[in-house]
Amino acid sequence: MSDNNELGQASIPAVNQYLQLAKAQNLPISELLESLGLSQELLNDNTQQISGDKFQQLIATLITLSNDELFGLHTAQYVQPGSYSVLGFITMNCETLGEAITKVQPFEKIVGDMGTTFFEPIENEHGKYFSIGWSCVFTDKLVRRHAIDNCLASWLTFARYLTDNDRKPTQVLLSRNQPNLQQCAQYQAIFNCSVLFNQATDQIIFDQALLALPLNKGNKALLSTLESHAREQIAKISQEPDLITQTTALIKKNLESGDITQQEIASLLGLSAKTLQRRLKAENTQFKSLIDQVRLSTSYDLLKNASLNLNQISEQLGFGEPRSFFRWFQKLTQLTPGQYRQQHLI
Repeated sequence: MSDNNELGQASIPAVNQYLQLAKAQNLPISELLESLGLSQELLNDNTQQISGDKFQQLIATLITLSNDELFGLHTAQYVQPGSYSVLGFITMNCETLGEAITKVQPFEKIVGDMGTTFFEPIENEHGKYFSIGWSCVFTDKLVRRHAIDNCLASWLTFARYLTDNDRKPTQVLLSRNQPNLQQCAQYQAIFNCSVLFNQATDQIIFDQALLALPLNKGNKALLSTLESHAREQIAKISQEPDLITQTTALIKKNLESGDITQQEIASLLGLSAKTLQRRLKAENTQFKSLIDQVRLSTSYDLLKNASLNLNQISEQLGFGEPRSFFRWFQKLTQLTPGQYRQQHLI
């Protein structure tokens, strides 16, 4: 999982939904959060975002730590209006489920750039239907599968909350390979409808009549204010790359040298070391955390390459000796590099 600007950003509420399940499963995540620059102060600020690449790293490690093959699916139990930032409150103040759905595409960037929502009306001999699907941009296949499960299951759970109605979808389509019978039963329990695997897309199909379901929490006067606020947030998100993105890119470019100092990176940015330190602190992170983040992301990629031995990987990550790499990796992931490779080798 390389540092990829195409993965965009992810909102803190979206991050916290995964962390709620991690905490419920008593996963040892403090070192991981620190390495990714995710301080408690940052996690308490629902207006903030993190890079999509960092979010992908976080999910990948949580999956590994949990040994829960349906981790993404199980996060849906923690969805709430705030999980979608201001978009969640926008949908709450619509009059019908259909109107709420129309608000997703214009404002989903507030939640993050992890994927794109698409809609499709369907009409056949059995009646009129409507599908809502999601195309995920995560580059790690395992993370993508869990993120899709999270997205679709959370949508359905939230829709039931908005409408106070447990009417079930007609069908759910998933691109993932069909799991074992026990896991199939868990999908069935959550979606409460036919779930088909090995499909071309990931989407929920339901009777078009459900679009008319009223929402009992709507406030039209508040809706306009929320939408105005959302447009301001999107404009802010669309600005030029921030300091963290620029710093991370330079660290990655110079990673193999092993001598990545704050002074050197600050010079490349046209800043003093103290100014870089101060500005990173204002963004709720620090230089060491960014180095750990880049190294962790790169180590995941390199360990999936069977042609590289662990000594070569250690060198490419900028460690002076393999033992330093092994200790660092195990501290952050609770796995040795060899154990991670066995689980994720492609």
